[in-house]
Amino acid sequence: MPVPSANPPVERRSLREVAVERIRTAIFDGTLEPGEHLNDGELQSWLGISRTPIREALNDLARVGLIEMAAQRYTRVALPDPAQRTEVMQTLGAMLGGVVRVTVPGLGATQKKALVRSINQVIVVVEQRDIAEHGRLSWELFDAFIAACPNATLVAATKDIIDGLTYRSSATRTEENTDWAAKEQGYPALREAVEAGDAIAAELAVENIFRLSAQL
Repeated sequence: MPVPSANPPVERRSLREVAVERIRTAIFDGTLEPGEHLNDGELQSWLGISRTPIREALNDLARVGLIEMAAQRYTRVALPDPAQRTEVMQTLGAMLGGVVRVTVPGLGATQKKALVRSINQVIVVVEQRDIAEHGRLSWELFDAFIAACPNATLVAATKDIIDGLTYRSSATRTEENTDWAAKEQGYPALREAVEAGDAIAAELAVENIFRLSAQL
Protein backbone atom coordinates (compact mmCIF):
# COMPACT_ATOMS: atom_id res chain seq x y z
CA MET A 1 0.00 0.00 0.00
CA PRO A 2 1.23 3.55 -0.58
CA VAL A 3 2.93 5.15 2.36
CA PRO A 4 0.95 8.18 3.49
CA SER A 5 2.82 11.45 3.52
CA ALA A 6 3.79 12.69 6.93
CA ASN A 7 1.54 15.28 8.49
CA PRO A 8 3.19 18.65 9.08
CA PRO A 9 4.46 19.00 12.63
CA VAL A 10 2.02 20.56 15.04
CA GLU A 11 3.46 23.48 16.95
CA ARG A 12 3.28 22.68 20.62
CA ARG A 13 3.53 25.47 23.14
CA SER A 14 4.23 25.13 26.82
CA LEU A 15 1.78 26.43 29.41
CA ARG A 16 4.37 29.04 30.25
CA GLU A 17 4.34 30.31 26.65
CA VAL A 18 0.54 30.33 26.56
CA ALA A 19 0.44 32.36 29.77
CA VAL A 20 3.05 34.82 28.45
CA GLU A 21 1.10 35.39 25.26
CA ARG A 22 -2.28 35.87 26.94
CA ILE A 23 -1.00 38.19 29.68
CA ARG A 24 1.05 40.16 27.15
CA THR A 25 -1.99 40.57 24.90
CA ALA A 26 -4.12 41.69 27.85
CA ILE A 27 -1.53 44.34 28.72
CA PHE A 28 -1.29 45.70 25.20
CA ASP A 29 -5.04 45.76 24.56
CA GLY A 30 -5.74 47.50 27.87
CA THR A 31 -7.54 44.63 29.60
CA LEU A 32 -4.81 44.83 32.22
CA GLU A 33 -4.07 48.46 32.97
CA PRO A 34 -0.77 50.12 33.96
CA GLY A 35 -0.12 49.59 37.66
CA GLU A 36 -2.83 46.92 38.05
CA HIS A 37 -1.90 44.34 40.67
CA LEU A 38 -1.79 40.72 39.56
CA ASN A 39 -2.96 37.98 41.89
CA ASP A 40 -1.79 34.42 41.31
CA GLY A 41 -5.16 32.91 42.18
CA GLU A 42 -7.06 35.26 39.89
CA LEU A 43 -4.63 34.57 37.05
CA GLN A 44 -5.03 30.83 37.57
CA SER A 45 -8.82 31.13 37.36
CA TRP A 46 -8.67 33.38 34.31
CA LEU A 47 -6.08 31.40 32.35
CA GLY A 48 -6.95 27.92 33.55
CA ILE A 49 -3.24 27.31 34.14
CA SER A 50 -1.46 26.20 37.30
CA ARG A 51 0.62 28.53 39.46
CA THR A 52 4.11 27.37 38.43
CA PRO A 53 3.88 28.22 34.69
CA ILE A 54 2.09 31.47 35.57
CA ARG A 55 4.94 32.52 37.86
CA GLU A 56 7.43 31.56 35.15
CA ALA A 57 5.46 33.65 32.65
CA LEU A 58 5.40 36.63 35.01
CA ASN A 59 9.17 36.38 35.44
CA ASP A 60 9.55 36.39 31.64
CA LEU A 61 7.30 39.43 31.31
CA ALA A 62 9.16 41.20 34.12
CA ARG A 63 12.45 40.61 32.30
CA VAL A 64 11.17 42.49 29.23
CA GLY A 65 9.64 45.29 31.28
CA LEU A 66 5.91 44.55 31.06
CA ILE A 67 5.57 43.43 34.69
CA GLU A 68 7.06 44.87 37.88
CA MET A 69 7.72 42.58 40.84
CA ALA A 70 8.75 43.39 44.40
CA ALA A 71 9.18 40.42 46.74
CA GLN A 72 6.46 40.22 49.40
CA ARG A 73 4.97 43.50 48.15
CA TYR A 74 3.42 43.30 44.72
CA THR A 75 3.35 41.90 41.22
CA ARG A 76 1.79 44.44 38.90
CA VAL A 77 1.57 45.63 35.33
CA ALA A 78 4.45 48.02 34.77
CA LEU A 79 3.68 51.66 35.50
CA PRO A 80 5.75 53.68 33.03
CA ASP A 81 7.16 57.06 34.03
CA PRO A 82 6.12 59.78 31.54
CA ALA A 83 9.31 61.66 32.38
CA GLN A 84 11.30 58.88 30.71
CA ARG A 85 9.30 58.92 27.48
CA THR A 86 11.94 60.72 25.41
CA GLU A 87 14.60 58.24 26.53
CA VAL A 88 12.32 55.34 25.64
CA MET A 89 11.48 56.78 22.22
CA GLN A 90 15.13 57.44 21.43
CA THR A 91 16.09 53.92 22.44
CA LEU A 92 13.39 52.54 20.18
CA GLY A 93 14.52 54.79 17.35
CA ALA A 94 18.15 53.74 17.69
CA MET A 95 17.25 50.05 17.67
CA LEU A 96 14.70 50.23 14.87
CA GLY A 97 16.94 52.53 12.83
CA GLY A 98 19.59 49.83 12.94
CA VAL A 99 17.11 47.17 11.89
CA VAL A 100 15.91 49.32 8.98
CA ARG A 101 19.45 50.09 7.82
CA VAL A 102 20.36 46.40 7.73
CA THR A 103 17.07 45.41 6.10
CA VAL A 104 16.58 47.95 3.30
CA PRO A 105 19.49 46.92 1.01
CA GLY A 106 18.22 43.34 0.67
CA LEU A 107 14.53 44.04 0.10
CA GLY A 108 12.96 42.48 -2.95
CA ALA A 109 10.39 44.22 -5.13
CA THR A 110 7.44 42.54 -3.40
CA GLN A 111 8.75 43.43 0.06
CA LYS A 112 9.35 47.03 -0.96
CA LYS A 113 5.83 47.30 -2.33
CA ALA A 114 4.32 45.91 0.89
CA LEU A 115 6.39 48.22 3.09
CA VAL A 116 5.60 51.29 0.99
CA ARG A 117 1.90 50.43 1.23
CA SER A 118 2.23 50.22 5.03
CA ILE A 119 4.11 53.52 5.17
CA ASN A 120 1.39 55.18 3.09
CA GLN A 121 -1.23 53.97 5.57
CA VAL A 122 0.77 55.51 8.42
CA ILE A 123 1.14 58.79 6.52
CA VAL A 124 -2.64 59.02 6.16
CA VAL A 125 -3.29 58.64 9.89
CA VAL A 126 -0.51 61.11 10.68
CA GLU A 127 -2.26 63.64 8.43
CA GLN A 128 -5.50 62.87 10.29
CA ARG A 129 -3.76 63.23 13.67
CA ASP A 130 -5.25 59.88 14.70
CA ILE A 131 -3.05 59.01 17.66
CA ALA A 132 -4.49 55.56 18.37
CA GLU A 133 -4.44 54.39 14.76
CA HIS A 134 -0.95 55.78 14.29
CA GLY A 135 0.22 53.73 17.25
CA ARG A 136 -1.27 50.54 15.82
CA LEU A 137 -0.16 50.98 12.20
CA SER A 138 3.32 52.26 13.01
CA TRP A 139 4.11 49.22 15.14
CA GLU A 140 2.76 46.93 12.41
CA LEU A 141 5.12 48.70 10.01
CA PHE A 142 8.19 48.25 12.17
CA ASP A 143 7.22 44.66 12.93
CA ALA A 144 7.33 44.12 9.16
CA PHE A 145 10.83 45.58 9.00
CA ILE A 146 11.93 43.27 11.82
CA ALA A 147 10.39 40.27 10.05
CA ALA A 148 12.31 41.14 6.87
CA CYS A 149 15.63 41.75 8.63
CA PRO A 150 18.29 39.22 7.53
CA ASN A 151 20.41 39.61 10.67
CA ALA A 152 19.10 36.95 13.06
CA THR A 153 21.22 38.18 15.96
CA LEU A 154 19.92 41.73 15.59
CA VAL A 155 16.35 40.45 15.32
CA ALA A 156 16.70 38.34 18.47
CA ALA A 157 18.21 41.23 20.43
CA THR A 158 15.50 43.62 19.25
CA LYS A 159 12.65 41.24 20.01
CA ASP A 160 14.11 40.59 23.45
CA ILE A 161 13.49 44.13 24.67
CA ILE A 162 11.15 45.84 22.22
CA ASP A 163 7.94 44.75 23.96
CA GLY A 164 8.79 46.64 27.13
CA LEU A 165 9.89 49.75 25.24
CA THR A 166 6.83 49.70 23.00
CA TYR A 167 4.55 49.36 26.01
CA ARG A 168 6.26 52.22 27.84
CA SER A 169 5.96 54.37 24.74
CA SER A 170 2.27 53.58 24.23
CA ALA A 171 1.33 53.97 27.89
CA THR A 172 2.82 57.47 28.09
CA ARG A 173 1.63 58.72 24.69
CA THR A 174 -0.65 61.77 24.66
CA GLU A 175 -1.71 64.35 22.10
CA GLU A 176 0.51 66.89 23.85
CA ASN A 177 3.73 64.85 23.64
CA THR A 178 3.20 63.51 20.11
CA ASP A 179 5.49 65.32 17.66
CA TRP A 180 3.39 65.23 14.51
CA ALA A 181 5.81 67.48 12.63
CA ALA A 182 8.64 64.95 13.03
CA LYS A 183 6.36 62.20 11.76
CA GLU A 184 5.17 64.30 8.81
CA GLN A 185 8.80 64.65 7.73
CA GLY A 186 10.00 61.20 8.73
CA TYR A 187 7.52 58.82 7.12
CA PRO A 188 7.65 60.30 3.59
CA ALA A 189 11.45 60.28 3.85
CA LEU A 190 11.33 56.64 4.94
CA ARG A 191 9.10 55.79 1.97
CA GLU A 192 11.49 57.44 -0.48
CA ALA A 193 14.47 55.68 1.08
CA VAL A 194 12.80 52.27 0.89
CA GLU A 195 11.84 52.82 -2.74
CA ALA A 196 15.42 53.88 -3.56
CA GLY A 197 17.04 51.15 -1.49
CA ASP A 198 18.95 53.82 0.44
CA ALA A 199 19.79 52.26 3.80
CA ILE A 200 21.39 55.34 5.35
CA ALA A 201 18.52 57.64 4.40
CA ALA A 202 16.07 55.09 5.78
CA GLU A 203 17.90 54.97 9.10
CA LEU A 204 17.98 58.77 9.31
CA ALA A 205 14.24 58.91 8.60
CA VAL A 206 13.55 56.53 11.48
CA GLU A 207 15.77 58.58 13.76
CA ASN A 208 13.74 61.65 12.81
CA ILE A 209 10.44 59.89 13.52
CA PHE A 210 11.68 58.91 16.99
CA ARG A 211 13.33 62.28 17.64
CA LEU A 212 16.84 61.08 18.40
CA SER A 213 18.07 64.66 18.31
CA ALA A 214 15.66 65.83 21.02
CA GLN A 215 17.18 67.13 24.23
CA LEU A 216 16.73 64.90 27.29
